[in-house]
Amino acid sequence: MRYPIAYTYDADVHCPGCARERFGDALDDPDSVDSEGNTLGVIAPWDETSPVGEYCGDCGGEIAEPY
Repeated sequence: MRYPIAYTYDADVHCPGCARERFGDALDDPDSVDSEGNTLGVIAPWDETSPVGEYCGDCGGEIAEPY
C-alpha cells in the first residue's frame, strides 16, 4: 500500500507529518473537518494533480512522493 503524499485542509496543502500532528487519529476518519468546516482531503501518489514540489502550509517542507 502506498501512503498519501499530502493532505488538504484550511485551504492549503500539508505534509503527512503535519497533518498527523494536527489531527492525530481523526486523520483516518473520513468525517473529520478542518477549521473551515470542510472535510480533510487526501492526495494520493497516483493523483493527476500531485503537489510534488510544492511546500507544506504548516512546516514549509517540500511535498515529495514517498519512496
